[in-house]
Amino acid sequence: MRVLLDCDVQRVLSMADAVAAMRSVLAARAAGDLVSPPRDGFRAGEVGLRWTPGALPGWLGLRLYLTGVAGEDQVTALWRRDGSLEAIAVGSWLGQLRTGALGGVAMDLLARPDARVLGLIGFGAQAWMQLAAAQVVRPLERVLVYRRDAAQLAADAARAATVFGLPVEPAPSAEAVARAADILVTATRAEQPVLLADWLAPGVHVNALGPKSRHAHEMGLDVFGRAALVASDVPEQYRREPDFLLHGTPHLDRIEDLATASAAGRLQNPEAVSLFLSHGLPGSEVALLAAAAEAAADAGVGTVLPTPGGAPR
Repeated sequence: MRVLLDCDVQRVLSMADAVAAMRSVLAARAAGDLVSPPRDGFRAGEVGLRWTPGALPGWLGLRLYLTGVAGEDQVTALWRRDGSLEAIAVGSWLGQLRTGALGGVAMDLLARPDARVLGLIGFGAQAWMQLAAAQVVRPLERVLVYRRDAAQLAADAARAATVFGLPVEPAPSAEAVARAADILVTATRAEQPVLLADWLAPGVHVNALGPKSRHAHEMGLDVFGRAALVASDVPEQYRREPDFLLHGTPHLDRIEDLATASAAGRLQNPEAVSLFLSHGLPGSEVALLAAAAEAAADAGVGTVLPTPGGAPR
């Protein structure tokens, strides 16, 4: 059994590897080969424990994480179907990589093939991963970013330009980002809309990662009304959440499953606005850990512990 820390996963899995793994996950979901139960959990006062289980042919697993805290050590575990524990990943990188890669697949499926300008409203860790994924699926020529802290924005943009080898430009406002973008990512903690429908040009694609509840949402109903296509990696999860922004609106039933819509070939429209609601597909962590464990075994990365039977795996 192999234990992988964040540094181990970073060594063996690139964003391109993760995007490829998430393509396989969506294909498995469309074919009915992905078991993806709803996430569940419980609260203990102000802190909660959540888990997202899933299974693919050959593998079963789950991710465990806390809610109600600023940061936590997440655990993802992977079993073979014979009952042997194959790998454990400890840390947050696997989850961040998974979210970024799913966003990249959504961009590839929904954005125009000629999209070259990426806009980011919010520029924390998740937006950074979306930028990495966008660079995998499109030959970006320009990146515009906005966050409220102007000094931090300038520093982040300069660092990103060095890391990604792209022109990364601080923008004066969220509106300036939205109006210029071919692909737009909203990744904020805003409890009021930071994006207006009037700012969106025909053919733009939007990845939404921030809050989407009735009382805290980074985009309003006008954006959903403007979008000709609304998709999610796991739309059924939103329908189970009574506080989801779209309950009681005609938009709830418009949310398409990204996997099945892709398999049916009814996604890209170069003149239409499209919107992807990122939720976190249960089971995708299992596939990503399986890929990481295989690559780590080939590279001799991670800590190998003996199995209960005594033989190291």
